[in-house]
Amino acid sequence: MRGALRRDEDGVSAAVATVLLFGGVLSIIGLMMVSMMPVIEEMEGSVERHDMSSQMKLLAHETAALSERGMPGDSAQATLIPVDGELVWDSLRGGMWYSATWVEDMTLRARGALDFDDQVEIRHPESFIEAVCLSDLRLGPDRPYHYTLEGVIDRVSITVTPGLAMPLGPIDVILSEDGEERLSTSLRVDETTSIDLTAIGEATLSSSHELNVFALVGQGGATYVLPNSPEPSDKRGHAWSVPLPAGQSTLHLLSSAANQIHITVNDQTGIHYATPSGLARTAVSFSHQVSVVEETVAHITTSSPSRLLLKTNLSHDFGLTAWPSTNGAYLGHEFVPPNLNGTLRMTNPGDEVVTLTWRGGGISVAAGGVEHLNWPPVHDEGALALDADGDVFVTWAATTSAATTDAVAGMTFLPADDTGALSGGGFTYANLDNTTEESLIARLAGYTSAWNLTGGYQESGVFLENDDHERLVLAEGNNTLSVDSGHPLRALRLGGDVGLLHLPHDGAERCTSVGTQASGWITTDLPWEVMGGRGEIDTRNAWTEGRHPASVSIDVLGSDGVSTHRSIGTVWAFHLSRLSYQFSSSVDGMEVAFTGGAVVTNHPEFVPYVVVPPSDRGGPGPRFAATIPSLHPTASSESGAGELELDIEMVHRTSLASTPAHEVRRGWSEPYGTAVADYAGVGLEASEDWTVYPGRLDLLTDYVGWVPDPSYGTAEAVWHTNGEVIEFTLQLASLDVTTREVLA
Repeated sequence: MRGALRRDEDGVSAAVATVLLFGGVLSIIGLMMVSMMPVIEEMEGSVERHDMSSQMKLLAHETAALSERGMPGDSAQATLIPVDGELVWDSLRGGMWYSATWVEDMTLRARGALDFDDQVEIRHPESFIEAVCLSDLRLGPDRPYHYTLEGVIDRVSITVTPGLAMPLGPIDVILSEDGEERLSTSLRVDETTSIDLTAIGEATLSSSHELNVFALVGQGGATYVLPNSPEPSDKRGHAWSVPLPAGQSTLHLLSSAANQIHITVNDQTGIHYATPSGLARTAVSFSHQVSVVEETVAHITTSSPSRLLLKTNLSHDFGLTAWPSTNGAYLGHEFVPPNLNGTLRMTNPGDEVVTLTWRGGGISVAAGGVEHLNWPPVHDEGALALDADGDVFVTWAATTSAATTDAVAGMTFLPADDTGALSGGGFTYANLDNTTEESLIARLAGYTSAWNLTGGYQESGVFLENDDHERLVLAEGNNTLSVDSGHPLRALRLGGDVGLLHLPHDGAERCTSVGTQASGWITTDLPWEVMGGRGEIDTRNAWTEGRHPASVSIDVLGSDGVSTHRSIGTVWAFHLSRLSYQFSSSVDGMEVAFTGGAVVTNHPEFVPYVVVPPSDRGGPGPRFAATIPSLHPTASSESGAGELELDIEMVHRTSLASTPAHEVRRGWSEPYGTAVADYAGVGLEASEDWTVYPGRLDLLTDYVGWVPDPSYGTAEAVWHTNGEVIEFTLQLASLDVTTREVLA
């Protein structure tokens, strides 16, 4: 049998060839798969990108409609169904800003307001910049307003500040002392309440909505009342909500034109008219006495932009208040003081004599000096305008005796010499009459400051905590409170045992002196705690507690050729939560995101692309309006790869500006900033002027709309109207969104 065995060479060759062929085929298939996988993944990524883009387009449409036309309590629903990726909320990387200027031929730009450090850069090369005032906008859920109540306050009267759309349900109000809750209450829009503080020391009032808070000492006094929505250009307004104490009070309104005034008290509305006197250099004034048995809310609306003075307890001549100039700053050249019997205190913080004139009279104030004047002058009609040839402060006191103005009991914020606002780095007060003990409460408007008081008494100190403060007794003569280093202070002047004051929230109007002019970027302090490099939880806690701004408005004060502290322009910078659908394509890190009303994506290959631009309204003519949908997830919101249902609820809508502007800009956070700016200017392709003179805005006459800023490397666009004044309206819709997984 051994001899019968034969090797079949052909069979062996065939078997080996078959194995090699099979291996070759597998190798070829493997190589094909390796080369085709990126294409397959890219196709899958394209499917995911287009599918989620379509879903987020519907979300953008629903959100825009709710933001522009909804009322508080209105809601919208949307369902997002992921393909293979996951949906996540990102509160730290989404943001945008608008800027507007109020003076002709001036520009304003900003950067670095949303990067969580303690600095911000502004660029305004046309004139000298005196100061920058920053305010926390308190945007988003779980970011309450905080109001510090000094230990000298006897009680506070509060009411809800209505916006364009009033909140539907009650507002939660909490009173805390030393970090512990002492009182909790609910308040509706038309309601008011008083809180007795005589048995409580220094306290903090926190609210889920902005409030009108009036601090009272003793029997009250007089105070200047800011409108519910002050215009950023001059701080005048059309509506006020004032909690009136029991008894008699005076509402005194001043406007530059004829005024129709509606006053609603206890559901009874009275219509009043104020007309010009016809005399030169006079404004329109209107006084109305209100008598109520118990505390109630007075709602005042006017047809003309106005200012309001409130005086309570008419049986006594006490109370005083700092009075702003016609451009809104407290340091100015032109004033229209209240046309009520009283006394004006005029303070000159400068180094030269200032002469003030009015129709039929005048007075000079020495450098660093103070003068008192009975006001208004006898036999004059209408509210007289005061004109000065230099910077002065004006304080109105209820007393009719100029000699005793310093002895007037009352309380008011002392404006800063360097910023002309209610906070700053230098304050001067001349105590000319020591019959009434006067003092200052110096409180930190930042997170660190070294200060000193000079005059009759010498004191100094360092503030290292957000709530640091010191009560300083004022000696007779000149007293100067100054910041040696660090952040600004607020100075509350106290005198006697009575007073009335309209309180701002703690994050409002933190002003820093700049004092320079430059063609490039100017760096100034952001007087809040640094949060750069911190985690999302720490940042959210800082937003809630007010240690870092949730979003910020920046008011730039400078010279307009007449006044040194005119509001040149305003920047609004918003931290906006971003709903991001994250997926993988041929590379990781792809997303489709929804933020600020825009749908954007970086697919394919990290190329920024705008699917849906942010919504705005332009025209007819030189008009521009925008409502920013500020979506923020609630604490109970979910995220992940499952099917998610979104419940979007309108919380409130606020007017940020409704006034003529000379330049409007919009910027967007990268990586989508440049793409948004370029997308907005797509209509430029049809402009012959832009084709012939690219980048020359001054020669662009055949186009109205967004133009990408021609500067190098910017992520902003300019609303171009051929040099015409823009009727500018900016609103913010605060939307709370709850996302939850849909269970099968």
